Amino acid sequence: MNKKLIFFDIDGTLLDEQSGSVPASTIEAIEKAQKNGHLCFINTGRPISTIDKIITDLPFDGYVCGCGTYIEYQQKILFHTELDFELRKKVIQSIDQYQVDAMLEGKSGVYFSQHLKHPFIQAIKKKYQDLHFQVHSFSSHEDVPFDKLTVWYQPDTPIEAFKKALENDFLIIQRDIDFLEIVPLPYSKATGIQYLIDHLGYTLKDTISMGDSLNDLPMLTYTHESVAMGNSHPLLLDQVTYITTPVNQDGIQHALEHFHLI
Repeated sequence: MNKKLIFFDIDGTLLDEQSGSVPASTIEAIEKAQKNGHLCFINTGRPISTIDKIITDLPFDGYVCGCGTYIEYQQKILFHTELDFELRKKVIQSIDQYQVDAMLEGKSGVYFSQHLKHPFIQAIKKKYQDLHFQVHSFSSHEDVPFDKLTVWYQPDTPIEAFKKALENDFLIIQRDIDFLEIVPLPYSKATGIQYLIDHLGYTLKDTISMGDSLNDLPMLTYTHESVAMGNSHPLLLDQVTYITTPVNQDGIQHALEHFHLI
Protein backbone atom coordinates (compact mmCIF):
# COMPACT_ATOMS: atom_id res chain seq x y z
CA MET A 1 0.00 0.00 0.00
CA ASN A 2 1.38 3.42 -0.97
CA LYS A 3 1.67 5.72 2.03
CA LYS A 4 -0.52 8.82 1.78
CA LEU A 5 -0.64 12.34 3.15
CA ILE A 6 -4.22 12.89 4.34
CA PHE A 7 -5.49 16.42 5.04
CA PHE A 8 -8.57 17.13 7.14
CA ASP A 9 -10.53 20.33 7.63
CA ILE A 10 -11.86 20.81 11.20
CA ASP A 11 -15.32 22.37 11.36
CA GLY A 12 -17.95 20.18 9.74
CA THR A 13 -15.33 17.61 8.71
CA LEU A 14 -13.74 16.32 11.90
CA LEU A 15 -15.83 18.31 14.34
CA ASP A 16 -19.59 17.81 14.40
CA GLU A 17 -20.78 21.40 14.68
CA GLN A 18 -24.12 20.30 16.15
CA SER A 19 -22.62 18.45 19.13
CA GLY A 20 -19.22 20.17 19.28
CA SER A 21 -17.51 16.77 19.39
CA VAL A 22 -15.39 14.53 17.18
CA PRO A 23 -17.25 11.25 16.51
CA ALA A 24 -15.62 8.16 18.03
CA SER A 25 -15.61 6.51 14.59
CA THR A 26 -13.54 9.41 13.24
CA ILE A 27 -10.91 9.10 15.97
CA GLU A 28 -10.67 5.35 15.50
CA ALA A 29 -10.42 5.64 11.70
CA ILE A 30 -7.61 8.22 11.85
CA GLU A 31 -5.66 6.10 14.32
CA LYS A 32 -6.05 3.07 12.03
CA ALA A 33 -4.82 5.08 9.03
CA GLN A 34 -1.75 6.16 10.97
CA LYS A 35 -1.04 2.57 12.07
CA ASN A 36 -1.12 1.70 8.37
CA GLY A 37 1.68 4.20 7.77
CA HIS A 38 -0.29 7.18 6.45
CA LEU A 39 0.39 10.70 7.73
CA CYS A 40 -2.64 12.68 8.93
CA PHE A 41 -2.72 16.48 9.00
CA ILE A 42 -5.12 19.20 10.01
CA ASN A 43 -5.61 21.71 7.16
CA THR A 44 -7.72 24.59 8.41
CA GLY A 45 -8.46 28.25 7.96
CA ARG A 46 -8.10 28.74 11.69
CA PRO A 47 -4.80 30.00 13.12
CA ILE A 48 -2.92 27.61 15.38
CA SER A 49 -3.93 29.83 18.33
CA THR A 50 -7.61 28.82 18.07
CA ILE A 51 -7.41 25.06 17.59
CA ASP A 52 -9.69 23.36 20.13
CA LYS A 53 -8.16 21.02 22.71
CA ILE A 54 -10.51 18.33 21.42
CA ILE A 55 -8.46 18.50 18.18
CA THR A 56 -4.97 19.01 19.64
CA ASP A 57 -5.51 16.00 21.93
CA LEU A 58 -5.70 13.81 18.84
CA PRO A 59 -2.36 12.48 17.55
CA PHE A 60 -2.15 14.35 14.26
CA ASP A 61 1.21 14.33 12.50
CA GLY A 62 1.04 18.03 11.79
CA TYR A 63 -0.96 21.16 11.05
CA VAL A 64 -1.51 23.50 8.12
CA CYS A 65 -3.23 26.51 9.69
CA GLY A 66 -4.41 29.94 8.59
CA CYS A 67 -4.94 28.72 5.01
CA GLY A 68 -1.28 27.86 4.50
CA THR A 69 0.28 30.69 6.52
CA TYR A 70 1.48 28.32 9.27
CA ILE A 71 2.84 24.78 8.88
CA GLU A 72 3.88 22.39 11.65
CA TYR A 73 5.15 18.81 11.50
CA GLN A 74 5.76 16.59 14.52
CA GLN A 75 5.44 19.61 16.85
CA LYS A 76 8.08 21.60 14.95
CA ILE A 77 7.19 24.83 13.14
CA LEU A 78 8.34 24.50 9.54
CA PHE A 79 6.86 27.72 8.13
CA HIS A 80 5.08 30.84 9.32
CA THR A 81 4.35 34.08 7.51
CA GLU A 82 2.91 37.23 9.06
CA LEU A 83 1.62 40.32 7.26
CA ASP A 84 4.21 43.08 7.07
CA PHE A 85 3.68 46.45 8.74
CA GLU A 86 2.39 48.31 5.67
CA LEU A 87 -0.12 45.60 4.81
CA ARG A 88 -1.32 45.35 8.42
CA LYS A 89 -1.81 49.11 8.44
CA LYS A 90 -3.75 49.01 5.15
CA VAL A 91 -6.05 46.25 6.43
CA ILE A 92 -6.79 47.97 9.75
CA GLN A 93 -7.46 51.30 8.02
CA SER A 94 -9.85 49.57 5.59
CA ILE A 95 -11.70 47.87 8.44
CA ASP A 96 -12.19 51.26 10.08
CA GLN A 97 -13.12 53.08 6.86
CA TYR A 98 -15.75 50.58 5.73
CA GLN A 99 -16.99 49.66 9.22
CA VAL A 100 -16.80 45.87 8.98
CA ASP A 101 -16.55 43.60 12.01
CA ALA A 102 -13.17 41.88 11.88
CA MET A 103 -11.20 39.14 13.56
CA LEU A 104 -7.47 39.40 12.89
CA GLU A 105 -5.96 35.92 13.23
CA GLY A 106 -2.38 35.21 14.25
CA LYS A 107 -0.06 32.55 15.62
CA SER A 108 -0.22 33.92 19.15
CA GLY A 109 -3.84 35.02 19.37
CA VAL A 110 -6.79 36.75 17.72
CA TYR A 111 -7.83 40.41 17.74
CA PHE A 112 -11.44 41.58 17.41
CA SER A 113 -12.83 44.96 16.36
CA GLN A 114 -13.73 46.97 19.45
CA HIS A 115 -17.43 47.56 18.81
CA LEU A 116 -18.81 44.39 17.23
CA LYS A 117 -22.28 44.62 15.67
CA HIS A 118 -22.76 41.27 13.95
CA PRO A 119 -24.18 38.58 16.29
CA PHE A 120 -22.12 35.76 14.75
CA ILE A 121 -18.74 37.35 15.44
CA GLN A 122 -19.96 38.35 18.90
CA ALA A 123 -20.70 34.66 19.54
CA ILE A 124 -17.26 33.62 18.24
CA LYS A 125 -15.52 36.08 20.55
CA LYS A 126 -17.45 34.77 23.56
CA LYS A 127 -16.73 31.15 22.60
CA TYR A 128 -13.01 31.85 22.24
CA GLN A 129 -12.95 33.64 25.59
CA ASP A 130 -14.74 30.71 27.22
CA LEU A 131 -12.13 28.35 25.73
CA HIS A 132 -9.37 30.58 27.18
CA PHE A 133 -7.80 31.35 23.84
CA GLN A 134 -5.67 34.48 23.58
CA VAL A 135 -8.42 37.00 22.72
CA HIS A 136 -7.74 40.73 22.34
CA SER A 137 -9.34 43.82 20.84
CA PHE A 138 -7.77 46.32 18.45
CA SER A 139 -8.42 49.91 17.44
CA SER A 140 -7.82 51.68 14.15
CA HIS A 141 -4.65 53.26 15.56
CA GLU A 142 -3.00 50.06 16.78
CA ASP A 143 -0.52 47.75 15.08
CA VAL A 144 -1.12 44.12 16.01
CA PRO A 145 0.50 40.96 14.59
CA PHE A 146 -1.69 38.78 12.37
CA ASP A 147 -1.51 36.40 9.41
CA LYS A 148 -5.03 36.56 7.89
CA LEU A 149 -8.50 37.78 8.82
CA THR A 150 -12.21 37.12 8.69
CA VAL A 151 -14.90 39.79 8.49
CA TRP A 152 -18.68 40.01 8.92
CA TYR A 153 -20.82 42.85 7.68
CA GLN A 154 -24.31 44.37 7.57
CA PRO A 155 -26.64 44.75 4.53
CA ASP A 156 -25.77 48.45 4.23
CA THR A 157 -21.98 47.95 4.48
CA PRO A 158 -20.10 49.13 1.34
CA ILE A 159 -18.54 45.70 1.12
CA GLU A 160 -17.57 45.87 -2.57
CA ALA A 161 -15.45 48.94 -1.86
CA PHE A 162 -13.83 47.14 1.07
CA LYS A 163 -13.03 44.11 -1.12
CA LYS A 164 -11.62 46.33 -3.88
CA ALA A 165 -9.27 47.98 -1.38
CA LEU A 166 -7.72 44.59 -0.54
CA GLU A 167 -8.12 42.50 -3.70
CA ASN A 168 -4.59 43.05 -5.04
CA ASP A 169 -2.98 41.60 -1.93
CA PHE A 170 -5.44 38.96 -0.77
CA LEU A 171 -7.58 36.03 -1.82
CA ILE A 172 -11.08 37.00 -0.67
CA ILE A 173 -13.34 34.00 -0.05
CA GLN A 174 -17.10 34.60 0.21
CA ARG A 175 -17.89 32.10 2.99
CA ASP A 176 -21.50 33.23 3.44
CA ILE A 177 -23.78 36.07 2.42
CA ASP A 178 -22.30 38.31 5.15
CA PHE A 179 -18.97 36.61 5.87
CA LEU A 180 -15.56 36.87 4.16
CA GLU A 181 -12.33 34.98 4.79
CA ILE A 182 -9.31 36.97 3.64
CA VAL A 183 -5.95 35.26 3.03
CA PRO A 184 -2.72 36.92 1.86
CA LEU A 185 -1.60 35.99 -1.64
CA PRO A 186 -0.20 33.55 -2.67
CA TYR A 187 -1.07 31.36 0.33
CA SER A 188 -3.87 28.82 0.56
CA LYS A 189 -4.63 25.38 1.93
CA ALA A 190 -3.10 24.07 -1.32
CA THR A 191 0.24 25.85 -0.86
CA GLY A 192 0.48 24.31 2.60
CA ILE A 193 0.00 20.87 1.08
CA GLN A 194 2.69 21.47 -1.54
CA TYR A 195 5.11 22.64 1.14
CA LEU A 196 4.67 19.35 3.01
CA ILE A 197 4.92 17.30 -0.20
CA ASP A 198 8.29 18.93 -0.89
CA HIS A 199 9.49 18.75 2.71
CA LEU A 200 8.58 15.09 3.20
CA GLY A 201 9.53 13.83 -0.26
CA TYR A 202 6.09 12.71 -1.40
CA THR A 203 4.31 13.42 -4.70
CA LEU A 204 0.93 14.98 -5.45
CA LYS A 205 -0.40 11.49 -6.27
CA ASP A 206 0.13 10.60 -2.61
CA THR A 207 -2.38 13.18 -1.33
CA ILE A 208 -6.01 13.09 -0.22
CA SER A 209 -8.03 15.93 1.31
CA MET A 210 -11.38 16.06 3.09
CA GLY A 211 -13.54 19.13 3.66
CA ASP A 212 -17.01 20.63 3.69
CA SER A 213 -16.88 24.38 3.03
CA LEU A 214 -15.86 26.85 0.35
CA ASN A 215 -12.47 27.64 1.86
CA ASP A 216 -11.65 23.95 1.36
CA LEU A 217 -11.89 24.25 -2.43
CA PRO A 218 -8.19 25.12 -2.94
CA MET A 219 -7.12 21.88 -1.25
CA LEU A 220 -9.95 19.71 -2.60
CA THR A 221 -9.14 20.69 -6.18
CA TYR A 222 -5.38 20.34 -5.58
CA THR A 223 -4.94 16.92 -4.01
CA HIS A 224 -4.99 13.76 -6.14
CA GLU A 225 -8.10 12.44 -4.37
CA SER A 226 -10.65 14.57 -2.55
CA VAL A 227 -13.64 14.02 -0.32
CA ALA A 228 -16.67 16.21 0.37
CA MET A 229 -18.56 15.46 3.54
CA GLY A 230 -22.26 14.68 3.18
CA ASN A 231 -22.98 17.95 4.99
CA SER A 232 -20.85 19.99 2.55
CA HIS A 233 -21.67 23.24 0.80
CA PRO A 234 -23.41 22.22 -2.47
CA LEU A 235 -20.78 23.92 -4.63
CA LEU A 236 -18.19 21.39 -3.47
CA LEU A 237 -20.01 18.30 -4.62
CA ASP A 238 -18.97 18.32 -8.28
CA GLN A 239 -15.38 19.33 -7.43
CA VAL A 240 -14.36 16.16 -5.58
CA THR A 241 -13.63 12.53 -6.40
CA TYR A 242 -15.80 11.10 -3.61
CA ILE A 243 -18.77 12.25 -1.52
CA THR A 244 -19.02 10.58 1.87
CA THR A 245 -21.73 10.65 4.53
CA PRO A 246 -22.05 13.58 6.99
CA VAL A 247 -19.55 13.99 9.81
CA ASN A 248 -22.04 12.64 12.36
CA GLN A 249 -22.78 9.56 10.22
CA ASP A 250 -19.23 8.12 10.20
CA GLY A 251 -18.24 10.18 7.16
CA ILE A 252 -14.48 10.08 7.80
CA GLN A 253 -14.51 6.33 8.46
CA HIS A 254 -16.41 5.66 5.23
CA ALA A 255 -14.05 7.86 3.22
CA LEU A 256 -10.90 6.18 4.55
CA GLU A 257 -12.44 2.78 3.88
CA HIS A 258 -13.41 3.84 0.35
CA PHE A 259 -9.77 4.61 -0.48
CA HIS A 260 -8.58 1.42 1.25
CA LEU A 261 -6.56 3.38 3.80
CA ILE A 262 -8.04 1.41 6.70
